[in-house]
Amino acid sequence: MRTPSEVLTLKETVIDGNYCIGCGICTTVVGSPFKVKMDEYGNYVAYIDKMINYDESVDLLDVCPFSGVSKNEDDLGAILYPNNQMDSCLGNYLKCYAGYVSYDSFREKGSSGGFGKWLGYILLKERKIDYFIQLVPNETQRSDVPLFNYKVFENPNEVLAGSRSSYYPSTLGSIIDHIRSVEGRYAITGIPCFIKALRLLSLKDSVVRERLKYTVGIVCGGMKSANQSKMIGWFLGVHPSNLTAIDFRGKLDDKPASHKVYKVWSNKDNLVRSKVDKEIFGCEDYGSGFFKPHACDYCDDVVNETSDISIGDAWLPKYVNDSKGTSILVVRNKEILSLLQEQMTVNAIFLDEISKEDVIKSQDGGFRHRREGLSYRIARKEKEGKWYPQKRVEANQNKITKKRQRIYSLREELSLLSHMAFLEALRQNNLNVFTSRMKKPLKKYMTARRKSIIHRLAKKIYGVSLRVFRAH
Repeated sequence: MRTPSEVLTLKETVIDGNYCIGCGICTTVVGSPFKVKMDEYGNYVAYIDKMINYDESVDLLDVCPFSGVSKNEDDLGAILYPNNQMDSCLGNYLKCYAGYVSYDSFREKGSSGGFGKWLGYILLKERKIDYFIQLVPNETQRSDVPLFNYKVFENPNEVLAGSRSSYYPSTLGSIIDHIRSVEGRYAITGIPCFIKALRLLSLKDSVVRERLKYTVGIVCGGMKSANQSKMIGWFLGVHPSNLTAIDFRGKLDDKPASHKVYKVWSNKDNLVRSKVDKEIFGCEDYGSGFFKPHACDYCDDVVNETSDISIGDAWLPKYVNDSKGTSILVVRNKEILSLLQEQMTVNAIFLDEISKEDVIKSQDGGFRHRREGLSYRIARKEKEGKWYPQKRVEANQNKITKKRQRIYSLREELSLLSHMAFLEALRQNNLNVFTSRMKKPLKKYMTARRKSIIHRLAKKIYGVSLRVFRAH
């Protein structure tokens, strides 16, 4: 019997199973028939271009981050950082920090403590790279194009033009073409699956491997579709057909950093419309699953384990009330570590060294969902006899309470329903179609989650009381 080609296997598993994240790495392999497009739900997905006569023997599974055949984060970490200390949550790492950028306006104009943009700036300024690649907002003022795209920077002073956090889909195909065609040293920012895909491609492509000097990883709580931005804009009074820009991470001087401000712009006027996340339907709880790609629920990498440095929010009691924002950093590359230490001496940045436990605690919800929750989701897939990408988490690995199982199930339900309900709202040109369909399942989720929070708080109080009692 003839063995199916990797093209057919990739289509029948990752793509047909809705595990494609749209990174576009499969499109960059010589002989591949795949291209990427944004679908009606606002997600980038790969598809076979039937006009291309492709090579039946082309290898694709080893570059796809969700194939289940490619090397996992542990494998890649051992290759990239063999001498670093290893942790099952953080990967192979050197040091962990919490801090912010003191220099210029990077902290004010960036996410958290401003390290994402600043790293691009300082790497270019110190001539450690020739090009810095990051996402930038739509510069055309057109509403019929993606609101964010990757852009290549040469001038360090222009790096501030990059976006803050971009809860918006992107793809890497054209960037890979640029790296291959323009000689130089590159650094790039990206979410975990994108950095992993670049690492996998680098194992096969010597040009990409030699030119991609540094990867700046974003700690990820799951991506969102482009339709989420349309929903937010519509809720704030900008019709999807008029939305030209969105800012996901505005800051309030008198509020903790956890209070995100969404701002949107229209091609109909010059107004800036804004609301705090908790005032926008579906944005009250980022982890609820609204507009999340299915692939995100089958990722077990929270802190971008294959990146040279990971940057996220320091959701810790010591830092969370600072309205300017504070970053957590997980450093894996020795050159990046030296650079940070040098910049500390000239007061360009402020860093507190923290423990790995602090980093894990700052992202505890993400780890719970992507380890404990993933174990539950995989078990359900096996029970249903459905394919899923092999992960480092096994089915029923964790003992999960009925309440937690319900929360994880409701998140998946909200994700699927949000995509379908908003598409129907677009077709009927009525935002109320979306809110009315989502209101009841969201209430069920919030009720389930509230009970879980109360339960965990009660356990914590009990534990503290027990320790106090024993101490006396």
